[in-house]
Amino acid sequence: MKEAKNENICSVVIPAYNEGKTVSYVVGEALKAKEVGEVIVVDDGSSDNTEQKLEKLKTNLKFVYVKHLKNRGKGAAVKTGVKKAKYDAILMLDADLKNITVDKIRKIYMPVLKDEVDVSRGAFRRKRGRVTEYAVKPMMEILFPGMYFEQPISGQICAKKSFLESVDFESRYGVDIGLLFDAIKSGQRIIEVDIGHLVHKANKEDVIGEMSRQVLETMIKKAGLIQHKYKVVVFTFDKTLIQTRSLGRIYHKLGIEKEMAKLNDELCSGKTQYGKYVQKVARLYKDRKISEIEEIVDGVLLSQYAKEIIDALKKRKYQVALVSTNISPIVQAAAKKLGIPIIDCPHLEQKNGKLTGDLTVQSKEKWASSAVEVANQKALARLLARAKAKHSESVMVVNHPAWLPIIEKVGLSVAFRPEASELKERADKTIHVLPEILALIE
Repeated sequence: MKEAKNENICSVVIPAYNEGKTVSYVVGEALKAKEVGEVIVVDDGSSDNTEQKLEKLKTNLKFVYVKHLKNRGKGAAVKTGVKKAKYDAILMLDADLKNITVDKIRKIYMPVLKDEVDVSRGAFRRKRGRVTEYAVKPMMEILFPGMYFEQPISGQICAKKSFLESVDFESRYGVDIGLLFDAIKSGQRIIEVDIGHLVHKANKEDVIGEMSRQVLETMIKKAGLIQHKYKVVVFTFDKTLIQTRSLGRIYHKLGIEKEMAKLNDELCSGKTQYGKYVQKVARLYKDRKISEIEEIVDGVLLSQYAKEIIDALKKRKYQVALVSTNISPIVQAAAKKLGIPIIDCPHLEQKNGKLTGDLTVQSKEKWASSAVEVANQKALARLLARAKAKHSESVMVVNHPAWLPIIEKVGLSVAFRPEASELKERADKTIHVLPEILALIE
């Protein structure tokens, strides 16, 4: 959304998840403010009556309702709202405020509208929670001595859209403290405004514990205390994450073993180009049920320690990705089994739970229109874009020499049990068991 250059008007963004009891009240107070040009509620997949409570407000021309089909976290909701906002100044409000008023709202955004500051945060009087008092504030004193914030995890924040668009929002409870850190580090002029007594929804004990963990984790990460040389570890598939003969077993159970052997021979000999090869492979799956393939893949043998090493990498805050020239029903099922969230492979078209025997339109463009080396390079670039990592910040674990043109572009190339001498020679490191990866990257 192109921002409107009216310096005296602001957008209000309210992320909401199951806040049917209070959200319409918060919206109503925000709409009373004369400087508010729009109020955007981003319903983050609520399962309560949040949408119904807002129904009567949908006739108001200043009210905008956006709904995520599933819960994606506060960070994603805020990001959606910021993108939708059309004014340069954006005020973010929590949806669970029981006694917010138009006067309190105006106190927060007026310093930004007057260009007195870049970021204005609402500080309020209440019995401070244990998260703020015993965890956040002491850590702030260590990391930013001389800077004091009464409510460092306040969600009532007004800032310029240009700044908010540059922020990499955390997912849930780390959003507000992460935003404060980004504002400090980017040199924003920050002020806290006393808006008096404010009442939030009370949180349960288990929620408070998780909130503490996420807030502290965000503080440590944003302060650079958790900092890896590499951001993402990219695995290839066959003979890397699954055992040597696993693909053959899958093809055998699907009854396409001979056909796949023939197609692979044609590809290796150069008789068939990769684009035609992958389309011929897709036809072998025509009318197959996806559930049938998932069941077969669920029974294949993973490489030793594959699941354990992926879990260990994720716990250490590395992103994990999977790239493969194999087709989506097999790769996606294996990725789900291994817990790998970022994947790229040729996707097969499906209807009503069955495969049509064709690639999706997007996959035809991505995979079938290029030589395999080019398709692989583009796939890696897409993965790194999703991981927000540079080539130099990535580790790639491969087994097959087909990936040779790519491994020289990454920060660290690792050959896992390479059968080809050229791969062993050109990879940065060679390993024989997957846990060796941890020793190499840390």
